[in-house]
Amino acid sequence: LITAVLRFRIPVLLFVIVFSAALGVQLRHLTFDTSNEGFLHEDDPALVIYNTFRKQFGRDDYLVLAVSSDNIFSAQTLARLAALHDDLEDSVPYLEDVTSLINIRNTRGEGDTLIVDDLLATIPETGPDLDRLQGRVLNSPLYVNQIISEDGRYTALLLQTRVFSESTEMDLLAGFDEEAGSLDGAPLSEDYLSDGENDAFVEAVLEVVNRHQGEDFRIYAAGPPLNLHAIKFYMQADAVRFMQLALLVIGTCLFLMFRRLSGVVLPLLLVALSLVSTVGLMALLDRSFKLPTTMLPSFILTVGVGASIHVLSLTFQNMRRGIEKNRSIISAFGHSGLALVMTSLTTSAGLASFAMATVAPIADLGIFSAIGVIISLFFTFTFLPSVLSLLPLKPLKQHQTRRLLMMDRLLESIAAFSVRRYRLVLAISTLVILFGVVGASKVMFSHDGLEWLPEELGIGYATRLLDRELKGTVALEVVLDTGRENGLYDRRVLLDIERIMDELSQYHADRPVPIGKAVSVTTLLKEIHQALHANNPEFYKIPDNQKLIPQEFLLFENSGSDDLGDLVDHRFRLARITFKVPWQDALLYTPFIEDVGQRFESAFGQRRLEGGETMQVTVTGIMSLFGRIIHAAMYSAAQSYGIALIVITIMMVLFSSWLLPGGQVVETGDIVLARRVVRQAGQVVDRLVVAAQNAPCALGQAHAGGGR
Repeated sequence: LITAVLRFRIPVLLFVIVFSAALGVQLRHLTFDTSNEGFLHEDDPALVIYNTFRKQFGRDDYLVLAVSSDNIFSAQTLARLAALHDDLEDSVPYLEDVTSLINIRNTRGEGDTLIVDDLLATIPETGPDLDRLQGRVLNSPLYVNQIISEDGRYTALLLQTRVFSESTEMDLLAGFDEEAGSLDGAPLSEDYLSDGENDAFVEAVLEVVNRHQGEDFRIYAAGPPLNLHAIKFYMQADAVRFMQLALLVIGTCLFLMFRRLSGVVLPLLLVALSLVSTVGLMALLDRSFKLPTTMLPSFILTVGVGASIHVLSLTFQNMRRGIEKNRSIISAFGHSGLALVMTSLTTSAGLASFAMATVAPIADLGIFSAIGVIISLFFTFTFLPSVLSLLPLKPLKQHQTRRLLMMDRLLESIAAFSVRRYRLVLAISTLVILFGVVGASKVMFSHDGLEWLPEELGIGYATRLLDRELKGTVALEVVLDTGRENGLYDRRVLLDIERIMDELSQYHADRPVPIGKAVSVTTLLKEIHQALHANNPEFYKIPDNQKLIPQEFLLFENSGSDDLGDLVDHRFRLARITFKVPWQDALLYTPFIEDVGQRFESAFGQRRLEGGETMQVTVTGIMSLFGRIIHAAMYSAAQSYGIALIVITIMMVLFSSWLLPGGQVVETGDIVLARRVVRQAGQVVDRLVVAAQNAPCALGQAHAGGGR
């Protein structure tokens, strides 16, 4: 093979260049995806349900601005707040809605009339009016911990982005299944708000914030859209920085090893071609670059450089012995070619086992790492010998040759020691492995985007402040399908929703994931009922007479407000229940999500309707995605590593059988010794496997201060 490559080296080089260039031009189409949805496959049931939820009710991952002032309820501060609110509406692209003290719903009754308007349609200026406003806001269950802190020192602006990308053509008749009415369905084909559009949204918000930032008007920004924007920025910057550092370190090592410019340039050029081709293929297949796939360049760099070093070192050694250049190249591949092929194929097979991972970017990493290894192997057998044959390689000087020979003797002495003192080497290796097993038992999975960001950025501080003052920045959504049109007119259903909300809020008050705010259609109904009874707080409850429920909902709809659409579908079949909680490691959300789901399922899941159907409970929202990602990561790790172990073992057995002609082996002393070492090593491994199976494993167990 190498003889043929050298004979047709010019056509081979041209093919490699055209092949790399064809894939390289696709790099301009490469996209980045740092969204939480990007961690799951498009057909993942949790993601399908979440997308359907967003299409029905809108996004639940708000960007939150918290404004701090010594006196929120002064005319000056409220005027500045109104200016900030208006500037956001006018200047920020892809903005669906802004909710603040300026325009939050103000439901009140005047006589027999229900009035729903903006809270601060007109900003009061006199002291008594401002005092009345403050008292009303701080005593309203709707406002407290939603857009005002309990002590009145912080107020929030909730910024909701559009669900769909600007390029998406909307079909107003498509989407929610009117017959089934549930959140279960096929994957949606629409394009959701892209990373680039989220970047434009966040950057515009930050520009507005900078314009309005003041000494007694401090603004803090937090929320998933801001986190994703920051993660993407640092991911791109770190990927470039790490590649530069890796190339510098590897280039230095190559120069110290070979003392030749060709020994530095050729491996790095081969790696560059492999990397460009692999990432270009990702872009061609419309695969986004995601957080885990930032490791892809490291895989390609390691494998490509390692294979090149084998070939170059043997080629240069042959040339030092006086062998002609092309014959040195052929001899080098004859000596190490089979080992390179075996190494690359087993490495590729091991990486390809991750293609079945439930976590989408891990699957992409496995697929394209495996492809990249094969591309690197192809270039090693084509590009490298062709260029070596064309270069005018000069013999090293005597003192340079002496250093290389010293390195050879050092490596040979280490190998000889390992063979002679194999029992000692195995004993030390066993201790290292045992320490590794103990350490592995303490490994925990984690998904916390805030920990990925530098503390000085301020997002972590702002998130903790919002969690402390406004009781949460993350939402868990529950959707109850009553199974019939106007099912939410049933007073028993509404009372059960209210009961479960109260139980969960009390139960989780002192737990790792406390509920800061719970909102549902019952919250709105109680507002309406109170307003229709002269705004008396004693009537902040679900009506005692079930016949009043549809009438009160109708009055609210006729008021002109569209807030009801955020809580129910237009047929009053679906109810949305939102629980706002503080930002936590997603590992802590799992038991909370299970508890919420079980309580709603036990109350509604077994309830029979007139036609024999049962109500359906669906738990979704951004927090549910966090929990799904953690579960998928744990499952994928166990599955992929198990598959990799089996595949590589089978390949090694097959390679061994092919490499031994007729199954005959010459029984030299070295082979007998090696066989004895392997046999004893196998016994040690068997014992380690048994020990590992009996070792306690802490994967998936949440505890304070655990390692990740």
